Amino acid sequence: MPKYILSRVLFASLFLVFTAGIAVSQDSTNERLAAQFLRDGQYEEARALYEDLFAESPTYMIYNNYLESLFALEEFRQAERVVNAQIENHPADFRYRVDLAWVHERSGNARRAQRQKDDLISELSANADDVIGLAMAFETRGFMDRALETYLRGRRLLGDSHPLHLRIAGVHEKMGNFSAMMEEYIDYLDAYHNEMDRVRGILQDAIVNDPGFERNDALRRVLLARTQRHPDNVMYSEMLLWLSIQQQDFRMAFMQARALDRRLQQEGKPVLEVANLSASNKNYRIAADAYQYLLNMGPDSQFYLEALVGYLNVRFLSVVNEYEYDIADLLDIREEYENAIESLGINSRTVQIVRNLANLKAFYLNDTDGAIQLLETTLDLPNVSNRVKGECRIELADILLLTGEVWDATLLYSQVDRMFRDDPLAHEAKYKNARLTYFIGEFDWAKAQLDVLKGGTHRLIANDAMRLSLRIQDNLGINGDPVPLKMFARAEQHIFMNNFDKALMVLDSIHNRFPMHQINDDLIFARSEIKRHRGDYAAADSLLAVIVADFPTGLLADEALFQRAQLYEHYFKQPDKAMALYQQLMIDFPGSLHTITARNRFRMLRGDIVN
Repeated sequence: MPKYILSRVLFASLFLVFTAGIAVSQDSTNERLAAQFLRDGQYEEARALYEDLFAESPTYMIYNNYLESLFALEEFRQAERVVNAQIENHPADFRYRVDLAWVHERSGNARRAQRQKDDLISELSANADDVIGLAMAFETRGFMDRALETYLRGRRLLGDSHPLHLRIAGVHEKMGNFSAMMEEYIDYLDAYHNEMDRVRGILQDAIVNDPGFERNDALRRVLLARTQRHPDNVMYSEMLLWLSIQQQDFRMAFMQARALDRRLQQEGKPVLEVANLSASNKNYRIAADAYQYLLNMGPDSQFYLEALVGYLNVRFLSVVNEYEYDIADLLDIREEYENAIESLGINSRTVQIVRNLANLKAFYLNDTDGAIQLLETTLDLPNVSNRVKGECRIELADILLLTGEVWDATLLYSQVDRMFRDDPLAHEAKYKNARLTYFIGEFDWAKAQLDVLKGGTHRLIANDAMRLSLRIQDNLGINGDPVPLKMFARAEQHIFMNNFDKALMVLDSIHNRFPMHQINDDLIFARSEIKRHRGDYAAADSLLAVIVADFPTGLLADEALFQRAQLYEHYFKQPDKAMALYQQLMIDFPGSLHTITARNRFRMLRGDIVN
């Protein structure tokens, strides 16, 4: 080919590409401009642009916006012509045939709209794709009742080959028919037992995003009714157990676990799971009842020792976490621990009992020597796993810190950290070691370790690490003056060591020397903590109220609000006030670690949950 011809061909090609690019760019610009006109209520301008755009590129989005501009201008005849043209071009697409009913309805012709919808449903064939396509088209235009009618007719046409439970459940949810929604999900499980995990995943999303608890309550009602009608169907009891755990309704969970255990002869396994969950969520009464159920099976039962450890632990925790307790209760629990150790001996099977007794002696009965001796014994036991010994080392380090043996404590924390690396046990040791160095004023090292722990670890440890890291960051002063924070860290160490008078002296000194320092909310919270320890609950509540009112965006506001709610529920015995505080926590701090507990306590006080 001659060079001049080749050059002309190349020039023409480049010209076509260039002009095509300009055209595409112009269309894009016009589409954005039309959308802006529509948003701004400039419907004449929007209509003119969309008419041209639709003629050139009839995409569904352009079509939809074109119709909206026609509706706004009440040009219903033109809208009907546009829709009919689409029906002619896409006869198999139900969206446009439903849109014809939509046009009639928007124009005020309800009779024609109804007839169009009736005809579409009556002409439906026994084809799953057609049923789903028509129902989704109805959903798109907000005809939810017709979508449901379509699915129900489709179910009759298709029979068991395509029962449509999940899709019908979704429509019921959008219509607010939560009981019918849950019936469909459970019917689906009846038909497809192996889909349990899938349905639980769907339901979990539904009940978590349920501030009014309508979906939760509907599912519970459906499951309770099914359990009563079909007591031999284990699946309903399993689902009710699962739901109760999701809701942290541990009384109901215990009842269901016990019923399942008796029916399936599982030697107490589901009850043990509920007992452990109840204990970890500080529902000690239910945990104790569940552990007692296991203990009643006798010492030869599979989970007897684990139940004994758990039972003694929750007996101890239920006392020390009460707002009032006396030394006699603690001495009774010590005797129970010592009787268990005398009966079973100190060995690999009883290490947890020994560890808990050491904690009781050191932190509540002022017997640190006896506690240290017990823990040192466990470290020399044969056949004890490294993990259990690691837990004992952390406990021993806590007690050594309590006695002021800082360097021995940090050595033990570091040993556990090195032994387990990325394990949650190492995270606990690392956090406590960082807290120790914070106590002694080594803030840079402490913050570096805390920042490592803020991500990718156990949520409670990560939250504690984040709070302490932010406290260091926020309270070092304008010029990095560490003195107020060093004094406060020393006060916190005194609180940890139960030296409350010394702690108060340091807190007073900080306030006197730095009255305008931003560490004041921490000072107030520390004082409230001491007041709670000493049983002066009215003073503690007053201090916590100051934090909520004066430092609403601070790190301690949600914690202070939760502590106030707990005081009003458990000590002041004012459930209405407690409910109001729990509700405030849920509204103001939806991301708080206490939100789930607050929601469940609120519901329990309201009478929704029998606890």
